Formats: sequence, C-alpha cells, structure tokens
Amino acid sequence: MSAVERIGRGAHVAAWFNARARRVTPKRVQQLRQELPEARVYASSTFDEAREHAAHLVRYPPRLLLCGGGDGTIVTLLNLLREAGAKEFPVIGLLKLGTGNGWPIAVGARRYERTVPALAGLTLRPPTRRFHLIEVEGRLCHFTGVGWDATLLHDYRRNLEKRQNQLVAGSFAARASQGVWGYLYSLFRITVPEELQRHREGRTRLRLENIGEPALTLNDAGEAVPMKESTLFEGPMSVAACGTEPYWGAAFKAFPKAHAVPGRLNFRVYDRHVLVGVNNMFKLWRGDELPGMFDWFVTSVRLHLSRPMPFQVGGDVVAPREVLDVHLAKETVELVDWVALQAQPTR
Repeated sequence: MSAVERIGRGAHVAAWFNARARRVTPKRVQQLRQELPEARVYASSTFDEAREHAAHLVRYPPRLLLCGGGDGTIVTLLNLLREAGAKEFPVIGLLKLGTGNGWPIAVGARRYERTVPALAGLTLRPPTRRFHLIEVEGRLCHFTGVGWDATLLHDYRRNLEKRQNQLVAGSFAARASQGVWGYLYSLFRITVPEELQRHREGRTRLRLENIGEPALTLNDAGEAVPMKESTLFEGPMSVAACGTEPYWGAAFKAFPKAHAVPGRLNFRVYDRHVLVGVNNMFKLWRGDELPGMFDWFVTSVRLHLSRPMPFQVGGDVVAPREVLDVHLAKETVELVDWVALQAQPTR
C-alpha cells in the first residue's frame, strides 16, 4: 500500500483570503504562511486584485485550494474562477473566517486557530463532499432568496458595521453584535419593526412558477414525487429561498432538506406573518417542521413578486427585483469534509 501523501510544506496548496473581511487579519494570514511555507498565498484587498489572483489560480491550479473568509468570499472565489475560464473547480477547503460561516458549518470546519497548525499533517487527497450550485442572473451561489433572509442579512451587516465602528474591538458589546446574538439583536430591533411597517401596506405576494424539469415534492413517506402544476405557490409570503446546503449564517438551518433529492435545488416558502415567525424563531433556527412551510425540489423557477424586493445571493444583498429566475447551475464544487478529515490519522 502506497504511503499517504501529506500537505507537508504546502507545495501543492494555494490559499485565498479576502483581506477586507473583518476576521482576516495580517496575523492570521501570516500564521498560514508560517505553517505552509511553500504554499501560494493570495490576500486580495481590492476586487481587481482578487480577479488577478483568480486568473493566476486558473493558469496554475493547485491540488488543494484553501479559502479564508465567509460565504460571500467563497461565492466571489467561485465566480471569479469561472470568469477566468476554469472548466472545473479545484478541491476547496473552507477556513472558518466569516461572519456567519454557513457553508463552513455545513462541512464541519473548526476554528481557524485550531485548523491551521494541523494542516501540514493532513492528507493532500482529503475526503470531500460534492455540492451543486445555484445560478442567479449569471452568478453562482449556494443559497439565495427574498424576504426575511435578505432583509435580516442586510440588517445584521448594517448593525455589525455600525457597532464595530463605535465600540472597542474585542469588547463584550462588540462581540455580542456577532454570530447568533448579533442576528437576534438585528432581528428584533431592526428587521421585525421594519417588516411590521411594511405589512401595514399589505404583505408581498409571490407566484412561484416552475420553468425547468417537473418539480418534485416529498410525500408522507419521504419519497420524491413529481408535481404536474407549473404554479407551485401563489399567495402572501415571508421568505422564498433556495439552497444546496442546509445553513445560513450562525448555524441557522434554513434548508434542512437540502440533500433530500440529489441534483435538485431545495426551494422553500414560508407564508406566515412576521409575528408568527418570531414566535417560532428557535424552531425555524433548528429547521423544525412548521405549518406554513413548503418545500419543492427544482431545476429552474421564476419568482413573480407583487412589488420590488431586495434579494440576497450567497449572503450578499442585491438590488430589488419583481421577477427573478433561479436555476440549477451546471457547475458543482468539491469541498473538504473536515469532519471525515479530522477523523483520519495525521502522521
């Protein structure tokens, strides 16, 4: 049996960092350089610089590409690699350096400070999980949606930026603005009051049209069965979103059925009033089954909204739309399965 090839000094590894991300500090980037002295390390502080780095990665692809940042960072990386002409993506290892860390949580990433010192002893051919991707207006992502998800993400980031500017870094108040507590603060102090104000003008209505292969749903036995209808949903909604992995940020299990039907997008609609949602917030967070929650498994859908609303694409909020098409992308990506990897011997 041949010996397992280890990462070692990192000769076949590259690392991509979003230098503008709050948790990507020079000290953390330097830590990786010290642990893997032969690895190519890219720390992009501008979008043009990130584009140049992506083009270099496509010309000289590594066997393993580490990505330091959050969900927005990995989405940017994938899109820039495709823009640079990548026919397929390298195996990517997500490093937990984001704000919400939805996708890193899905693959079992640990704290950065625990992961980096162990990298050299890990196998260069790690166990992976393959994920399908979503395409929205030519942009790849792993989750997208309209409603509370887009609004809450926007409010959370707006509050976090405000707090980080006002408070001393590392203080209790600054830390409480991050992660679960930051999401909860933003939800109750910003998102819910503003949603209630919008509700006084009438709730947004959605018509969800299937424009791809026949949509599937799950029967009582949990089996995927086809639907004949082209209109999957029509009525007032609070959240309309889809994902190819279970989590939004802070371990919010927004898509617990993301892997129920391989090769399909899990599209969910929650139609209850904002106050009903708040009353069930922790059940929603856990991904529990609730009245008013609907799931379909689709390849392409078109959202028709009764008024323009902002969408989030991979955690980044985009301009309001009344009509939006969401597709299963032809590309897939292999991500390091940190849970399986950490169970292997390191030497």
